[in-house]
Amino acid sequence: MIVILLAMGAFGVMGGGLVAPGLTTIGDAFDAPEEQIGLILSVYTFAAAVSLPIIGYYIDVVGRKKVGIACLLIDGITGLIIMYSPTFSILLILRFIQGIGIAGLVPVAMTVIGDIFSGDLRLQYMGYLSGTISVGAVLIPLLGGFLATIDWRLVFAAYGFSIALAISLYLFLPETGSRSKKNTVRNSSALEYTRSLLSTLKIKKVRNIMIHSLILFFLLYTLVTYLSLYLIGIHGFDEMFSGLALAAQAFFSAVLASRARFVADYLDWRKRASLGFALISASFVMMPVWPIGSYLVGLSFVLYGVGMGIVSPTIYTRVTRLSPPDLTGSVVAVFNTMKYVGMTLAPVVIGLMLIFLRLTTVFILVGLLSAIWALFTLLPEIKSFD
Repeated sequence: MIVILLAMGAFGVMGGGLVAPGLTTIGDAFDAPEEQIGLILSVYTFAAAVSLPIIGYYIDVVGRKKVGIACLLIDGITGLIIMYSPTFSILLILRFIQGIGIAGLVPVAMTVIGDIFSGDLRLQYMGYLSGTISVGAVLIPLLGGFLATIDWRLVFAAYGFSIALAISLYLFLPETGSRSKKNTVRNSSALEYTRSLLSTLKIKKVRNIMIHSLILFFLLYTLVTYLSLYLIGIHGFDEMFSGLALAAQAFFSAVLASRARFVADYLDWRKRASLGFALISASFVMMPVWPIGSYLVGLSFVLYGVGMGIVSPTIYTRVTRLSPPDLTGSVVAVFNTMKYVGMTLAPVVIGLMLIFLRLTTVFILVGLLSAIWALFTLLPEIKSFD
């Protein structure tokens, strides 16, 4: 059962990572204009962002298992159909539909882990989930690039494995949501459900954990988006070293995330989150310090990975603890929506800053943002996190 949930987490990051390395090849196959190729990714992320709140509703009302199976089938079947797309426009429509399926995978996995486990065990398995997502974010693009060199259709054929995972989910995963007739969510109208969710999101400690998600993934996509520009354009390294730096970040993130329970023995959740954001801050602030062409720059990515590995399972666990049992699916879905918001904002905001500032200066400012959030998390007078 745990293997299935971790696989769902890995499949949840396949949407962009698997396709991105082969974008040019896919575009050439359809004679798509260069400026439109990026739509293959953006329609997916847009679909995921707008559908997540609705998926969260169905996770609570229909059940975790049924929604998980439906999302996996949408992901897998749509991927196989894309292989035979007659036009680029139809491919984009199918990618939008596929984005809806992929969007639900991580929220379902998080919600089920939150249902089954409590205390340190919940943190431990959220750490495993976070670590799996980190590793998947590096390995899946490598797989996508390899498949694209053979045939672009193989990239989408890989999504077919989601169908096998859906069958495994049906056979081995029990329904973990509340089946009680007293479940107010299942017996309420969509309007009443929405009111309950909005009331929950108005609670300060819930709202603040959503901001944690937005800031964390804003920081992540700042690094991912401008990593090559920094290493190749400033330090003169090649693409191979850029890939290794990203892999090192993911490796250390996965290692720390998998040891989340051990870290929790020494620090409470507030201190863990603050430490993680402080390490991420240090990784950005130190980037302008490294000598040009020095491999010591890799230490920044190690620091970032360690910080990410501490923060991710901490806030993943926190959001499931704060969620009312009957609204867990939707609260977790909104949490993941904020993740997509952070991913979307990073390239836009940093791109605008680069019009006026150098990249190293931008990195220092981003590092200061992370440091401010680390301090904010620690302030004892802020009771909203308790």
